[in-house]
Amino acid sequence: MEKSSESLEMYLETMYLLELTVGKIRCVDIAKQMHVSKPSVNKAVNVLKEQGYLTQETYGNVHLTESGRNKAMKIYERHTILSCYLEEVLNISHDTAENDACKMEHILSEETFNKIKEIVKNSQQ
Repeated sequence: MEKSSESLEMYLETMYLLELTVGKIRCVDIAKQMHVSKPSVNKAVNVLKEQGYLTQETYGNVHLTESGRNKAMKIYERHTILSCYLEEVLNISHDTAENDACKMEHILSEETFNKIKEIVKNSQQ
């Protein structure tokens, strides 16, 4: 992913969660979930299609490609692990942990994330 990859990653994560919870991904639902305009969603969808992460029916639902789903799953895993780390290990409130994890998931190095993941796993045993 290129410039504004954090924003595009947020779109992928949202689409993945919509796919899991609703069973389909509609642009209107993405806009509602992310509190953005439909034109913003369309722009992001087009970029993600160009990058091979999505396909879209003509004026219809969006579908994650295998690589899109894999990327989204990794982003969501990072969010989940970081949120858990902040809440359970550092004793941060749930809302703050969720908000901070959302920001951190896009910027942490793989090395740092893996260390945090290890700490979380050890804390749950």
